[in-house]
Amino acid sequence: MATKDTRQAQLAAVHIAQKALRLTAEDASALKLAVTGVASAGAMTSPQRRKYLAHLSTLQARQAVAQGGKPAYQPDRAHAQRSGDDPDDQRWHKARRLWTLLAQAGHVHVNTDAALVAYAKRQTHVEHWRFLNDAQITSVIEALKRWCRRVGVQIRG
Repeated sequence: MATKDTRQAQLAAVHIAQKALRLTAEDASALKLAVTGVASAGAMTSPQRRKYLAHLSTLQARQAVAQGGKPAYQPDRAHAQRSGDDPDDQRWHKARRLWTLLAQAGHVHVNTDAALVAYAKRQTHVEHWRFLNDAQITSVIEALKRWCRRVGVQIRG
């Protein structure tokens, strides 16, 4: 449960971020409702406020990039929280390249990110790539490499 100070800090951060994005009260309420299912930051639970703040942070970063600048703040994410669409996750790109090679050789029938995530889930019993730890990611990549070798797909580099 969030302390009173944490709650106040989260509420202040919500209002600052909304002001930076120049959201009207109606737009902010609609966004809160869409992201958390609650239209008021005061009525949200602490995890809901964190989720909403993360969403606002993403919107601010996109706005900054669209205006040719850099985001004011980008939270660091642990490797276990990275996702397949994270441009910094080279391991995802490596797994994706191996998956594509297998698809081009006809051994993978569905060459999509969702299919690769499903494969990783079957290998690790973890719901999504972004929740895998380093060892699990390595095991998925090594399994893809073994599959390539087994069916005679050449791995470049």
